[in-house]
Amino acid sequence: LGGFARALLVDDKHYAAVTAWLEDNNTGERLFYNRMLPQAVGSRVPGPQSLVRKLDTAPGLAPAVAEWLREELKSHFDFECAESLGAFRAATRAVTRQGQIKRDSSRHEKNDRQRIDDRSQWVLGFDNRDKLRLYQDQAATLAEAIAAADRALAAARSDDDNQRAQDMACNTLQHLRWADIDVATLVAQAADLQQRITAELAARPDLATLDSQIQQQDLTHRAAAEARTQAGVRAQGIAAEINRLDGRLLAQARLAVEAPTPSQQQGLDERLALRLAERATTLALENLDQLVAQIDRALGAEDKALELHMLALRNAIEQRLAEFNRLWPAEAGGLDPTLAAAEDYVGKLTRLQTDGLPQHEQRFMQLLREQSDQNLTLLASKIDQERSAIRARMELVNESLLGAPFNTGTHLVIDTLPHEGEEVRAFRQRLRDALSHSLSAGLISDAAVAEQRFALLDALVKRLASQESADRHWRALVLDVRQHVEFMARELQDDDGREIEVYRSGAGKSGGQRQKLTATCLAAALRYQLGGRDRAWPAFATVVLDEAFDKADAEFTAMAMNIFNSFGFQMVVATPLKSVMTLEPFIGGACYIHNSDRQHSSALRIDYDTGTGRLQLPQAMSLAADAGPRALPSPAVHAQTAAA
Repeated sequence: LGGFARALLVDDKHYAAVTAWLEDNNTGERLFYNRMLPQAVGSRVPGPQSLVRKLDTAPGLAPAVAEWLREELKSHFDFECAESLGAFRAATRAVTRQGQIKRDSSRHEKNDRQRIDDRSQWVLGFDNRDKLRLYQDQAATLAEAIAAADRALAAARSDDDNQRAQDMACNTLQHLRWADIDVATLVAQAADLQQRITAELAARPDLATLDSQIQQQDLTHRAAAEARTQAGVRAQGIAAEINRLDGRLLAQARLAVEAPTPSQQQGLDERLALRLAERATTLALENLDQLVAQIDRALGAEDKALELHMLALRNAIEQRLAEFNRLWPAEAGGLDPTLAAAEDYVGKLTRLQTDGLPQHEQRFMQLLREQSDQNLTLLASKIDQERSAIRARMELVNESLLGAPFNTGTHLVIDTLPHEGEEVRAFRQRLRDALSHSLSAGLISDAAVAEQRFALLDALVKRLASQESADRHWRALVLDVRQHVEFMARELQDDDGREIEVYRSGAGKSGGQRQKLTATCLAAALRYQLGGRDRAWPAFATVVLDEAFDKADAEFTAMAMNIFNSFGFQMVVATPLKSVMTLEPFIGGACYIHNSDRQHSSALRIDYDTGTGRLQLPQAMSLAADAGPRALPSPAVHAQTAAA
């Protein structure tokens, strides 16, 4: 059951949305899902050892889903839980505790890729606390194993580091020379050199004077280098000041030659005032250069932004020109969609305007406002009227059902419920959107509203006119209002209207209950089709039933005839002779049909006594009727109701 338990259940009403979403999206997983189609209740009963009997459905599960699961399990997983190999071999479909599966007389399976008692692979259950606890225990065990592995790894790395250090020490010792570690010899050489220096200084006193002069000269050199460094720093500052002053002189000279225009002067004054306000200071010679540099940087940034904006505008214009070439290639005439050819496109626009395009636009706007509004309103109102007509005609049916007893002291009421699918709701929403565009035409630009509305109407009309099989199915679905409603019967008390039972189908009912419900709904449906809208009885409503009530008991036969009689139908029924006694109170005449050689039939008219409400049957026929259906070969009674 693991694969079935991991599959997603999709209600039939959500099937289209789920398939569309999965088609457009990548889940990154392998997904199985089952479409929950309506199922007939199966007659197959699982055996006492069936796998199905070992499964429970979760409390609180929707009845429809629980019923679908039970029928699916009975249909596909009715395996006998075999306690021995003998029982396993004898069964048609069976499973063993060790995981061996027998799917039919020839196909067997045993999956040993995982242990059958591995609870981490189990997926059935009402909650996951046990499985979570199992994973937590496994996580704790794995954490201990990981910690032990980390400790072993750390120890191995420590041993490796020690071994590497020993290897380095051995390598160093291998390449070491005696001279590298002979300290005594070096000390002796240093002492010998010191003695020689002392002896030389004692023998030549002028060497001490030279040494003192060398040290003094070294100090003098260091002081001169420091002074040179400081002088270089001062020289750089002076050079920067000279450059600043030269820039000011150059700016003054430029202003003297090229004076700014009044608008330029106004813009510079505004920017200078803004900078001074931001810094909370006044204009001075010391901050003039800094302010000029800030204004210059701001002008450069604005110039770059304007260039980018101009580039975006150029691209947008060229895209519109390319779209014009794509939509109207004949009108484009081979023009390149570039800004250099914009003048030619403007010329085409001018010619269109001078040729009367505004008049055509006005005509288009008028038709879009008037004709589309009328047609859309008519379509929407027609759909609503048809729904109202269904509800109104069902009121006539319920009035008739009020006088037709269903059980002792009860009657049926048939409610009309909305049953719109996703496609029907989307279609009605599109109609409302189109009409809402019409109502909001005066609030925003008429051209923008017209384009949006025309695009919406164009897509809608194209799909309505399409001859593709999918579109034809969609058109029939959204326009046939009979598919937008469903019916539910409620059994009510005659005196206080208290609800006894609700019938959505005949599922779970006995044969007699289903026959009674079917006959009542059949009469109500005929009343709906033939009754008209003026609450009058059908002028001509003859119902012909062949082999009528041949397997029904007398109680059901009388009940069904009472229902048809209360709805005002004229009944013509052909029935075996055994049902004649039950039908006598409802008929106005009868004839006996006899066929002995299956080629020639004979008819015998039978009189009807309205006073007693009985047929005047011949003596032989009465005896045959009392003896049972085998007394005469396949007789039939043609009767007409008293109401007729």
